[in-house]
Amino acid sequence: MSPKDWWPIFKERFPELSEEAGSRLVNYATLLETMAYPLGLTNLRERDPIFERHLLDSLELLPYLPAGPVLDIGTGAGLPGLPLKIARPQEEFWLVDSRRKAISFLEYVIASLKLTSIKVLKIRLPSPDLPQGYFKAAVSRAVTETKILWSLAQPLLVPGGKLLVLKGPKVQKELQELRDLKLEVRIHSYRLPSGRSGKIVEILKGSPS
Repeated sequence: MSPKDWWPIFKERFPELSEEAGSRLVNYATLLETMAYPLGLTNLRERDPIFERHLLDSLELLPYLPAGPVLDIGTGAGLPGLPLKIARPQEEFWLVDSRRKAISFLEYVIASLKLTSIKVLKIRLPSPDLPQGYFKAAVSRAVTETKILWSLAQPLLVPGGKLLVLKGPKVQKELQELRDLKLEVRIHSYRLPSGRSGKIVEILKGSPS
C-alpha cells in the first residue's frame, strides 16, 4: 500500500493524530527504510511492514501513555519513542541507547523532522545521567525481559508512573515472574491489520504511603 492508503488506518485507530504527524510518520518510515536498515538498526526494509510492525505497533501504546516526560529504554532506531513523540509533539521525550550508530541516526531523524523537546543520550542503564524520580512513563520494545526493564525503570519513575513494554503474544513466563514480585501489572492485547497480535505489559509504580 502507499502512504496515502495507510493514513486512514492510522487515523481510525488513533484519532488524535494530526496531518502534520502523518507527514512526519511517512518521512520517518522513509528514513527507516533507507538509513536504519543499512545500519542494521531494523530488519525491515519494505514500506508496508515498516508502517505496520514498527509505526502502528509502537503507537498502540498511545492510549496508556500519560502526559509528562517519557523515557524510551534501548530505543535503537527510535522505537517506540519516535512514533509516540511524533503523535504527541508537545510532550518531553528522552531516547537512550548504548550504540553510537543508533544515536547518530536518531540525531539525524530529529533534525530532519524538526522535532523539539526531545533528548538523545548514548548511555547504558543504570546511569547517573538520568534524573531519578522524573519520568511519568518509560517505554520499551524488544529489548530484554520485562523484570529487568522494571528494575532499570523503577528508580527513574515518579510515584504513580508506569512502565509500558511491547511484547509478542507469548509472555506467560515473564508475567508469572512479575506476579511473583507482587507488582501491579495490567495486560492489554491488540491485533494489527495483518492479524499479527501483541500485548502491552503495563506496570505501575505505587505512590508512597
